Amino acid sequence: MPQEPIYAAIDIGTSKVVSVVARLGSEGELKPLGMGSAPSLGVGQGIVDDFNQVKDSVRDSLEECLRYVGRNPVEEFLVVVNGDHLVSENSTEMLGSGGDSLTVTEQHLRSLISSASGVLQQQLDNRSEQMLHIIPMRYRLDGVAGVRDPTGLHTNELELEAHVVRGMSVPLGNIARALQACKIRVEGMVSHPLASAEGVLTADEREMGVAIVDIGAGTIKTSAYREGTPFYSSVVPMGGNQLTRDMAVALRMPYQIAEELKLNHGHVLPDDLDPYEEVLIPATQVQPKRVVRRRELCEPLYLRSLQMLKLINEELSKAAMDSPLHGGIVLTGGAARMPGFAEMTARGLRTQVRVGAPLWYAGLPDSMRQPEYAGVLGALQWSVKHRNRSEPRFTREPRERNWSPGSLLRRPFARVASRQSERD
Repeated sequence: MPQEPIYAAIDIGTSKVVSVVARLGSEGELKPLGMGSAPSLGVGQGIVDDFNQVKDSVRDSLEECLRYVGRNPVEEFLVVVNGDHLVSENSTEMLGSGGDSLTVTEQHLRSLISSASGVLQQQLDNRSEQMLHIIPMRYRLDGVAGVRDPTGLHTNELELEAHVVRGMSVPLGNIARALQACKIRVEGMVSHPLASAEGVLTADEREMGVAIVDIGAGTIKTSAYREGTPFYSSVVPMGGNQLTRDMAVALRMPYQIAEELKLNHGHVLPDDLDPYEEVLIPATQVQPKRVVRRRELCEPLYLRSLQMLKLINEELSKAAMDSPLHGGIVLTGGAARMPGFAEMTARGLRTQVRVGAPLWYAGLPDSMRQPEYAGVLGALQWSVKHRNRSEPRFTREPRERNWSPGSLLRRPFARVASRQSERD
């Protein structure tokens, strides 16, 4: 009986480093084998700013995760990358037939993607950037738009519309070096907005049109889907840590006390609270313990959440959406659990809102069925979806590989070809 493939992912976030290893079951379900979480040090808003601290955080997370894996050799991880240096655009590339009609084959589709890759990479080389993803959205045949799979169709001109995600080479390289310092190879990279979407969105939501907003400790990740594919994604440097800092400054308390009060008593709609409810603020070295109204405690959370909501609305407006997102907005990330935020979003943006948590895993403990794990668990789904499943995952004597951000460009093209083969 063939061994079930193993997949591994790691998310180096602003507040914590989370790593997960899972086995793919016979029916396509992911079965977690091990999970490790460690406080993230040396990362600010998705960017490495202290290499040694990041390396130690990654090592602590991996040690906890791999402790449960047993004898399975896990030496490659898909990495979730973050930071406002990640940007997206939609690009087109055309393949002409020289006047004669052609029957579209898989080779034609590979040529389109390869051609788009070459053109875009030449443009990026001068800007110290690297491409992470080229995701086919739709094809156009002789001016007829909206074709999902043109294989076997006749046309004179074949045009590809693709969603392209790129990032700065230096931040991406620093993440890779942190893993290499822990004797882990980078199997690939996936942008956080797309990883989170894989973790919590349903197929129906992607078809209807939906926006996913992942609010982490240091960044807000947004992506928008329509007709099954992403067409916009972005990262904004603001997150849940700012809520804590605002509370600490407004009420003159240490950050850690503010974080604990935020988690236990926070609410972004203070007017909905009992006006007489009180909260005890513990004593510090410079202040005795005191009692404040919960509404007063939550006022800074309300003001900062309004600013976050404005940024989210601006990001969705940048997508230049010409049709409504009937699936509404799915909130995820740790800050999405803040009481009142989903209701505030629904009121402010006048759309349906739900808080999304990962659900598509067999045997996943309740502690991980939380919005903050959407990115790392979604990366596992991404790896399954975009990788040729016939390729061996791990061996006892793994081959050596020299990683560079540019080397990731080869993988998506091979994966597109494999998906086309599976559909045929």
